Amino acid sequence: MSSHPLFGLYKRLPVWMQSQACWIYGYNFSRRQYDKFYFQKLEWLLESERWSASEIEAYQNERLRGLIKEAYNDVLYYHEIMYRLKLRPSDIKSVNDLQKLPVLKKEDLRGNSNKLVSRNADKKRLLFRHTSGTTGKSLHFYVNRETDTLQWAIWWRHRNRFGMTNDSWHVNFRAHLLVPAEQEKIPLWRWVTPLRQVVINVQHITQPKIRYLIDFLNENCFEFYTAYPSIIHNLAFLAARNGLALKNRPRVIFMGCENTLDFQRSCIEEFTGAQITDQYGFSEACGNASECEHGLYHEDFELGTIESVESEALSDGRVKGKIVCTGFTCHEFPFIRYEVGDIGVLENPDVTCKCGRQSKLIVGIEGRQDDYVITPEGRRIMRFDYIFKDAQNCMESQIVQKKLGQILVYIVQRSNYSQKDENFIREEIKKWISPSLKVKFVYVHEIEREPNGKFRAVKSLLKNKAKGGASSGCACEN
Repeated sequence: MSSHPLFGLYKRLPVWMQSQACWIYGYNFSRRQYDKFYFQKLEWLLESERWSASEIEAYQNERLRGLIKEAYNDVLYYHEIMYRLKLRPSDIKSVNDLQKLPVLKKEDLRGNSNKLVSRNADKKRLLFRHTSGTTGKSLHFYVNRETDTLQWAIWWRHRNRFGMTNDSWHVNFRAHLLVPAEQEKIPLWRWVTPLRQVVINVQHITQPKIRYLIDFLNENCFEFYTAYPSIIHNLAFLAARNGLALKNRPRVIFMGCENTLDFQRSCIEEFTGAQITDQYGFSEACGNASECEHGLYHEDFELGTIESVESEALSDGRVKGKIVCTGFTCHEFPFIRYEVGDIGVLENPDVTCKCGRQSKLIVGIEGRQDDYVITPEGRRIMRFDYIFKDAQNCMESQIVQKKLGQILVYIVQRSNYSQKDENFIREEIKKWISPSLKVKFVYVHEIEREPNGKFRAVKSLLKNKAKGGASSGCACEN
């Protein structure tokens, strides 16, 4: 909602009118997203997750053959690639044949976005999406309504595994603004009643406001929380430091978008007493994996297939490599062998999970571990990707903190980059991250890579003492 064109007007409304706007937004979203088609998909997903390995294989191969045929006939990008490689759709019969095709990298996507749209696509009926991913690079693409609905149903299937439904009341700790950042008085939250949801945005999880937030959580009963790990860890960290206890505890916390680091998990578990679970996905909606009750990620095979490329065989039969995904449902803008930008560890195919599900197992995702930036307000910010979503003239970006109170923004410019872009990014950081954080821009030809070939989107060079022990523990552990 904070990205809505009317958000400037929303900010100026009194709280009671903001609450009405939230109700209207939630009602419209619920009607649009949770329609008859959604519940049909969810019912089917609850059945399909118990399919046998042979049924899963047959389903994926059938969907893949249909995807490849349409991509060859109707999508110029893939037609040119397959023609150059002397491949026909009949050469791709199964998931194992995907290796005959090259990997689609993010820069390939940026440079060929028009060629990736099917000639049969009606853009008016597609959903436009944009994201920067973990590397700060802006991406623009489309998904169809079926893919969007299926992705939401998959997310709710994950919640269903832990006893939650669309009627379960919950708190969404989020990065985007719903309560204006400059607001100092309660309520520091907004009720979105039609979605059974309360929203608390990260800008208010601060030392002066933590007592108000914990009092609110204790006065109400919520069945689960959803959050980035860094956001809810900050809540637990500040509460523990101020001697505040959570009395009305949620049953489950659903994480996403970031790796949950060990010190975060122990702190959150001690504060909330809740079961923590995670799902792995991305806006491109061409792959997904969700944790089961035993803590293993299962490929959500109905949406797409996950591969590991440039892989390293581990001693226990596991494989570690770059994650690439092929989505089955969006033929209008297909992602085939799309390199997500993460490193993952796939389980030995001979291993079966105790939960009984037969889909591919992913032990863990290693590509989303970034450093914290410490703001003057004392918040620990792990993600800056939403700052760069609309900064299309930035080829790459990185946030580096060398001293408290200041960050360096490293930018690889595109040809159209100008002072206007710098001013835009500066204002976004002021609005979303901190109004008092000093920002210095550094323009480079290339972002320095780590030994694994990637660069950290957020990099802290503060000493452990300056970081307040964030790299090794939190107040919950003391």
